[in-house]
Amino acid sequence: MAHSSDHLNFTSNGTTAQPVASTNYLTLGNHICTTIMSIIYALGYIGNTFALITFSSKRLRRISSSIFLLAIAISDICALLTSLWIFLSDAFGIPLQNYSALACRFRTFFAYVFMDLSSWCIAGLAFDRYLRIRFPFGSKSLCTPRNAFFMVLTFALVLCGINGHYFSPGIGQERGENRSTAHCLENRDTYPNYYYFYKRFWPKIDMIIFCFLPACIMILCNANIIYLRKKQRHYVEKTNNLRSEKETTQINIQQTLNGILSVGKVFTTHRKSMERQMSLMMAACVIVFICTTVPVTICLILLEEFTMKDPNRKQNNNFYLLIFRTLRALMYVHFGSNFYLYCLTSRIFRAEFFQTITCQKFPEMPSKDQSMNIALNKISDV
Repeated sequence: MAHSSDHLNFTSNGTTAQPVASTNYLTLGNHICTTIMSIIYALGYIGNTFALITFSSKRLRRISSSIFLLAIAISDICALLTSLWIFLSDAFGIPLQNYSALACRFRTFFAYVFMDLSSWCIAGLAFDRYLRIRFPFGSKSLCTPRNAFFMVLTFALVLCGINGHYFSPGIGQERGENRSTAHCLENRDTYPNYYYFYKRFWPKIDMIIFCFLPACIMILCNANIIYLRKKQRHYVEKTNNLRSEKETTQINIQQTLNGILSVGKVFTTHRKSMERQMSLMMAACVIVFICTTVPVTICLILLEEFTMKDPNRKQNNNFYLLIFRTLRALMYVHFGSNFYLYCLTSRIFRAEFFQTITCQKFPEMPSKDQSMNIALNKISDV
């Protein structure tokens, strides 16, 4: 996802004189971005670190969904770290891109990779939840931590290949050749073909990869999960109604089985509660992702087309930059808020989190096999 103003040909240090209103837009943009990003950093680093500690526990690493959530926490931390480049420029006026073009390429490459990886890990989480609901019996072999890890690794390798063009010499120039500073802009005259690709095609490709395609996967998976849950609920209610019509005569055996039935109900209730809260947590992540990333992607497309046709583009340059930078800061809310969404939507996650950070032992519940053996022994006694 584009997180710099390069796609829009914005320049905030042009040699031409800017109107007073334009200068005010630039100053206002610096204040807004500095304030919002400071809050995001303070909450984001703490929250993602707590999420990283929680999901890296031995207990949760056995669940495939936790592997995706762990990858999301790592990606969000790295995405926030790469955004410090922008924060230093907005808050303190330190243009790091003027010191080394190679460092600028590395920073841009990793920023795009980790931001895209965070989006695709959420899509992978949604797909993992869909498989669990769609194939309840086959999910034990499909939704494993090993498969989840390989899926995340595949995402990372593919995204590295897609964003590898940022190491092209068509971007940035080092010092030398009568240059006192480096820059991270495109080399339009030396590499015209790459410049055309980077300006005309890459922004749209990047938006599809970062936002639109993952969002479509999330929406489709969640819609299918809701449909399958309603279908399963209808089937269970129909089965229960049929069972309620039958009269049972084995009272003694039923009383003997009360122990296993109560344990079974505990397992069933716990499983349903966990499934419900995982679905709610996933839905919250998807909603926040769409609300924070779609506006900046749409804005980038519209501004790219609008500014090219605006005859007063130079005079309105900082106004367009203010809009883009504000929506870009909103986008980073997604990378700093996931932990708090987990806490708000999942009681089970809160319990896991507090038990992890306080190093408490998790209570062990009797397994179904043990409960079945106890019940069979009681039946044999009868």
